[in-house]
Amino acid sequence: MQDQNRAEKDIADASRIEQFVKSSSLFYFAMAGVGFLICTYRHKSFAKILAIPSDPKEALTLLALGVMGALVLLIANFLFEEQFPTYKAFRHVLMRMVGAATLPAALYLAAISAIGEEALFRGAIQPVLGIVGSALLFGLLHLGPQGFVSIWTLWAVLSGLLFSWLFDETGSLWPSLICHFLVNAASMIRLRIQYRKFLVTQAQDESKKANAKLISGH
Repeated sequence: MQDQNRAEKDIADASRIEQFVKSSSLFYFAMAGVGFLICTYRHKSFAKILAIPSDPKEALTLLALGVMGALVLLIANFLFEEQFPTYKAFRHVLMRMVGAATLPAALYLAAISAIGEEALFRGAIQPVLGIVGSALLFGLLHLGPQGFVSIWTLWAVLSGLLFSWLFDETGSLWPSLICHFLVNAASMIRLRIQYRKFLVTQAQDESKKANAKLISGH
């Protein structure tokens, strides 16, 4: 019976994740499309912000900035979880939402969300509203579960400030894009690990309850 219930749950999780991936794809592809169209026709910056330097040292510098930015944000993310219970609780909600994703699906979601958000907020909006304005709008995209400003919003604003600074300092979208993707990917992988631990704990609790019922029945 437990095996049957687990199989049914796996099927339900797979279906839910498939729908989530489809809806996320539409949302982020639209976001990226709008962002890159504005970059191309309004700012005339598409080729410039996505250009890969011919000098290997310059290319490595952009890569290093993205990686270092990701390390800073991942450390900050850990500190937020330790200091703010509501942030940790929201991470648990995210874990229930996307923790069942396969590794390819998790990395895909990390990539399309980073591309869509960086194209729009950094490439399209930042040249108009500046670092602070684009970061604040980025934060408003990340409201809490009930649609209100939350600690999750504050985290997004702080992340947005770093992404925007990277873009402003380098004139390239690559550092913020790399940073954003790495943070998303690490978070998605961690959510997958937490979800599997959650399932084990849940199965153990159900087993204990079933055993208790059998004992009480005797």
